[in-house]
Amino acid sequence: MAELQQLRVQEAVDSMVKNLEKENIRKMQGLMFRCSASCCEDSQASMQQVHQCIERCHAPLAQAQALVTTTQEAEAGELPEPRRRRLR
Repeated sequence: MAELQQLRVQEAVDSMVKNLEKENIRKMQGLMFRCSASCCEDSQASMQQVHQCIERCHAPLAQAQALVTTTQEAEAGELPEPRRRRLR
Protein backbone atom coordinates (compact mmCIF):
# COMPACT_ATOMS: atom_id res chain seq x y z
CA MET A 1 0.00 0.00 0.00
CA ALA A 2 2.76 2.45 0.95
CA GLU A 3 4.68 1.58 -2.20
CA LEU A 4 1.62 2.34 -4.33
CA GLN A 5 1.23 5.73 -2.68
CA GLN A 6 4.91 6.45 -3.15
CA LEU A 7 4.65 5.47 -6.81
CA ARG A 8 1.74 7.90 -7.23
CA VAL A 9 3.77 10.65 -5.59
CA GLN A 10 6.73 9.93 -7.88
CA GLU A 11 4.48 10.00 -10.95
CA ALA A 12 3.04 13.33 -9.81
CA VAL A 13 6.55 14.75 -9.31
CA ASP A 14 7.62 13.47 -12.73
CA SER A 15 4.58 15.08 -14.33
CA MET A 16 5.26 18.36 -12.55
CA VAL A 17 8.90 18.36 -13.68
CA LYS A 18 7.91 17.68 -17.29
CA ASN A 19 5.38 20.51 -17.15
CA LEU A 20 7.94 22.88 -15.62
CA GLU A 21 10.40 21.99 -18.36
CA LYS A 22 7.90 22.57 -21.15
CA GLU A 23 6.24 25.68 -19.75
CA ASN A 24 9.10 27.45 -17.98
CA ILE A 25 12.57 26.04 -18.60
CA ARG A 26 12.26 26.14 -22.40
CA LYS A 27 11.12 29.77 -22.28
CA MET A 28 14.04 30.58 -20.00
CA GLN A 29 16.40 28.86 -22.43
CA GLY A 30 15.12 31.02 -25.27
CA LEU A 31 15.57 34.16 -23.20
CA MET A 32 19.08 33.07 -22.20
CA PHE A 33 20.15 32.44 -25.80
CA ARG A 34 18.72 35.73 -27.03
CA CYS A 35 20.33 37.58 -24.14
CA SER A 36 23.68 35.89 -24.83
CA ALA A 37 23.44 36.74 -28.51
CA SER A 38 22.92 40.41 -27.66
CA CYS A 39 26.05 40.28 -25.49
CA CYS A 40 28.03 39.07 -28.49
CA GLU A 41 26.67 41.85 -30.70
CA ASP A 42 28.22 44.56 -28.50
CA SER A 43 31.27 45.48 -30.56
CA GLN A 44 32.47 47.94 -27.91
CA ALA A 45 32.68 45.31 -25.15
CA SER A 46 35.89 43.54 -24.24
CA MET A 47 36.10 39.76 -24.32
CA GLN A 48 35.84 39.71 -20.52
CA GLN A 49 32.77 41.97 -20.55
CA VAL A 50 31.07 39.73 -23.13
CA HIS A 51 31.87 36.66 -21.04
CA GLN A 52 30.45 38.29 -17.90
CA CYS A 53 27.35 39.37 -19.80
CA ILE A 54 26.78 35.81 -21.02
CA GLU A 55 27.24 34.48 -17.48
CA ARG A 56 24.59 36.93 -16.23
CA CYS A 57 22.24 35.75 -18.97
CA HIS A 58 22.76 32.11 -17.99
CA ALA A 59 22.40 32.53 -14.20
CA PRO A 60 18.55 32.42 -13.92
CA LEU A 61 18.34 29.29 -16.07
CA ALA A 62 21.15 27.58 -14.14
CA GLN A 63 19.40 28.35 -10.84
CA ALA A 64 16.09 26.98 -12.11
CA GLN A 65 17.69 23.81 -13.45
CA ALA A 66 19.58 23.28 -10.18
CA LEU A 67 16.35 23.60 -8.22
CA VAL A 68 14.58 21.04 -10.41
CA THR A 69 17.54 18.65 -10.15
CA THR A 70 17.71 19.03 -6.36
CA THR A 71 13.98 18.36 -6.07
CA GLN A 72 14.22 15.25 -8.23
CA GLU A 73 17.22 13.93 -6.29
CA ALA A 74 15.50 14.53 -2.96
CA GLU A 75 12.41 12.69 -4.17
CA ALA A 76 14.48 9.80 -5.55
CA GLY A 77 16.30 9.52 -2.21
CA GLU A 78 13.00 8.86 -0.46
CA LEU A 79 11.93 6.08 -2.80
CA PRO A 80 12.34 2.41 -1.92
CA GLU A 81 15.45 0.80 -3.42
CA PRO A 82 13.68 -1.13 -6.27
CA ARG A 83 12.07 2.08 -7.58
CA ARG A 84 15.38 3.97 -7.45
CA ARG A 85 17.06 1.32 -9.59
CA ARG A 86 14.36 1.69 -12.28
CA LEU A 87 14.92 5.47 -12.43
CA ARG A 88 18.63 5.16 -13.24
